[in-house]
Amino acid sequence: MSIDFDNKDSRQNYLNEKLDNLLSGINNTYGQVLLDELVTRLQRTLDDFNEEVQEIVGDLKESSDRRNQIIHDLMEGKEATQSEDVPTPESGDTSGPDTSEMSEWERRLEGK
Repeated sequence: MSIDFDNKDSRQNYLNEKLDNLLSGINNTYGQVLLDELVTRLQRTLDDFNEEVQEIVGDLKESSDRRNQIIHDLMEGKEATQSEDVPTPESGDTSGPDTSEMSEWERRLEGK
């Protein structure tokens, strides 16, 4: 049996078949109720997971775009523009990223 994991209905049918097989030994009175509750909880869990992954990917893309812009500006000889949320090294604010965890390249970029 081949399953198309890109299709939501196909995935759900696959899970329903597998869960039906697992629950076949349980009393018919409780089997469908348990299956429905399990499917509902799985769907909620998957929706939460997908939402969190989309947020993380969005944050990564935003961070990558910002770094690419800084690198582009540095390559063109422009002074890097400091955004409001990134403290300058001269300000004495130590709430920024820990420099011990930064790579050599990131420290050089931070110094620009």
